[in-house]
Amino acid sequence: MHIEPGKCPTIEPDTALGRSLVAFFDVLEPVYASGEKGIFQVIVFGGCAVHIHTQARGSADVDAEVASHGYADKSEIVALLGEDAYVFTDEEGVTQMLELDASFNTTLAPLHEDYEDRVIRLVTQGRIPNVEVYVASALDVAITKLGRFGARDQQDIQALLQLPHVDIGEFERLAREAISYYVGDETRILGNLNVVLDDYHCSEG
Repeated sequence: MHIEPGKCPTIEPDTALGRSLVAFFDVLEPVYASGEKGIFQVIVFGGCAVHIHTQARGSADVDAEVASHGYADKSEIVALLGEDAYVFTDEEGVTQMLELDASFNTTLAPLHEDYEDRVIRLVTQGRIPNVEVYVASALDVAITKLGRFGARDQQDIQALLQLPHVDIGEFERLAREAISYYVGDETRILGNLNVVLDDYHCSEG
């Protein structure tokens, strides 16, 4: 993973979870703020990404692809992020916590090879230099959810596809391309895609 920050769109989270997601990575400030250890980049997937795009749900697990460009060891960074849960209070006054899912891996679900070209950078007023937090695009998050395809995943996909800037034709094209080189049960994933498309067109009709 290597993303050029100036070449991707940005979004400033306006929910408690969204702001906390960025703050979650502030623990890396002692490592990266000086610039001596290079640059840290992370792309968030899963329920947190769904929330950033739709604000429809939250997630306690942070599914993220982590990359360290420089002298910091990736395994040490993952360990540092996993030491403590990040506790915050949501808009309803309920205490929530974010925890890194150390088992997350982008190869576990279908994912288009060009997903890095569509990421969105999360920004806050106090962001730390050299710590760059991104979220996968709505299209790419939806594609990954074709893998597990539980009831919540299906709801998330439909919520993402209903976003005004999402084109269903582009989603289908990218999904079929991702499935074509997915290491897994291609027939099952194609079946899941057909279910999604049928549900989408039924809701539109």
